[in-house]
Amino acid sequence: MNRKYNVFSTFDGISCGMLALERAGINVNEYYTSEIDPYTESISEYHYPNMIRLGDITKITQSEIDKLPVIDLYIGGSPCQNLSSCNVFNREGLDGEKSSLFYDYVRILEMLKLKNPNIKFLLENVGSATIEDRKIIDSKLGVKGIKFNSELLSAQNRNRVYWTNIEFTVPTDRKDLYLQDLLEPSVDDKYYLTQKMYDCIMTEGTKGWQSGKLEIDLPIARPLLATMHKMHRADTDNYITTEYRPKDKTNVRRLTPIECERLQTLPDNYTTKGIRNGKEVNISDTRRYMALGNCWTVDVIAHIFRGLHK
Repeated sequence: MNRKYNVFSTFDGISCGMLALERAGINVNEYYTSEIDPYTESISEYHYPNMIRLGDITKITQSEIDKLPVIDLYIGGSPCQNLSSCNVFNREGLDGEKSSLFYDYVRILEMLKLKNPNIKFLLENVGSATIEDRKIIDSKLGVKGIKFNSELLSAQNRNRVYWTNIEFTVPTDRKDLYLQDLLEPSVDDKYYLTQKMYDCIMTEGTKGWQSGKLEIDLPIARPLLATMHKMHRADTDNYITTEYRPKDKTNVRRLTPIECERLQTLPDNYTTKGIRNGKEVNISDTRRYMALGNCWTVDVIAHIFRGLHK
């Protein structure tokens, strides 16, 4: 397949879309991005310095779109904070401050369609969005969202919905892969929990949080969250036990950034480095966790993109 795609990626983050295109064998001519987080964009720039970065999606105008070449593929995962069932305090749906950015995704899509009515598109969001919000998205995009859980192709339970006019089928059998297959054999002692922290994660939540099962050592990991650096309770984040026990700590630890990269089917150390002001910088564990909680499961997106070969 010799065709080269001009791609526009909104809410681009660490450019998992580009990585998925490469993995799917899709040739890219120009790749335009819209992103405002400086940390995720720095990781993207480290790996893909030639991308053309357009900044804040809310400020992109028709005149700017008119200057672009014909866009063949338009992708993005609009913010889920107000749609997700994880948000028990401010779940305002598509009317929420963050999740209402979906309408900017639609606004840009309509602009792009003026040059290319047959443009291919992909939108991702959480599977826990309400039926009402999903129906609104269905209506705005003219396609019905398809549920596709990352656990089919990874070791992470990540229930997501994809709205696309790319033809694809969801796998019927899951890949034989489990969290224990992805663990590093030894990690720094800093990832291990003190007894006080262990007692905290094994205690039910407060302030109205509806706790689930306080289980660790799950074979299929819970979905990674952008806030997992805060170390939520064991009904929300992932923890494992080991034979090794550091001095003054328990033998229970959190997942490392590399293990989280593996759950998102990213290459090891993909989020380690960034580019800021033209210089290479190290990315902290906190920022790596945040980026990984927000990003796509690359193998899932690559599976969908393979439909472009048809």
